[in-house]
Amino acid sequence: MVIAGLLAAIAIPRFISPSGFQSRTFFDQAEATVRYAQKIAIARRAGAGVQPLVYVVIGASRIQVCYDAGCATPVIDPNTGGALAVTAPSNSITLSPATTFSYGASGAPSAGATITVSSSGVGDINRTFTVDAVTGYVSP
Repeated sequence: MVIAGLLAAIAIPRFISPSGFQSRTFFDQAEATVRYAQKIAIARRAGAGVQPLVYVVIGASRIQVCYDAGCATPVIDPNTGGALAVTAPSNSITLSPATTFSYGASGAPSAGATITVSSSGVGDINRTFTVDAVTGYVSP
């Protein structure tokens, strides 16, 4: 009976509405990606003659980290070897607002932002994180 109760409370909701879990996972990845962009900008400061700006480009369903505002030169993800980007796992999960900002060598952003990850599934909630306009600190 205890096992059945645990399954009813934990496992079954994952099968009924997985978008809530996907939304939380995407939110965590998006937040970590923006934090990592700031760390890259600070680390590039040490390179002689290197432009330290690192851009964060946020679209409706994707966050990209690049060395230019148009994302012609993406930052390389050290884990995959590809472009550093996170994409929403389904059409029911979106980001807003669509915006672009950069981090400079001090880690300060060109602008602050409050990013919302929205999910349209039943029982899902919106999650937001904020990029502080002065320090660049990313907080939930």
